Amino acid sequence: MISSIDKNNRRGGGPEMDDLYGVWQTESWSPPYVGPTDAIPTNEYKNVELALINPGLTHMDQPRLAPIARKLGLPYAPCMLGYEGHGGNRAPTIRGIVVHDHDVALLREAFAEWESHAAEKERQERKSMILKRWKRLVFGIMTKDRLDREYG
Repeated sequence: MISSIDKNNRRGGGPEMDDLYGVWQTESWSPPYVGPTDAIPTNEYKNVELALINPGLTHMDQPRLAPIARKLGLPYAPCMLGYEGHGGNRAPTIRGIVVHDHDVALLREAFAEWESHAAEKERQERKSMILKRWKRLVFGIMTKDRLDREYG
């Protein structure tokens, strides 16, 4: 019985010839356009797959964009790039967010402002740490000098 099935598959061109359709039997598919007022379509895990991104949406891959979009009140969804293997387990790779096309310029401008603010804040923190260390050094030298004078 099995040998007859194998013979039939070989005559028809083999299993690689199964489920073939002519061009006139198929229609090309593309995801529907998402307008500026439409909600961002997400999957059951509340993210958007990069391979299936709809026209009208843009993937932005800069770090820390989600909090900025949240503060601005812009609709966004996390973007899933694919899957990675970790010790035999497959885990989704989620990086960046997906926003409407018309929000991209606003978000880039806000991100640039946030970056400059973060750099300024880091510079101020670094300066305060340097001043704190100098203060500790000076107080240590003054204490040593006072102890040398008093107990000499």
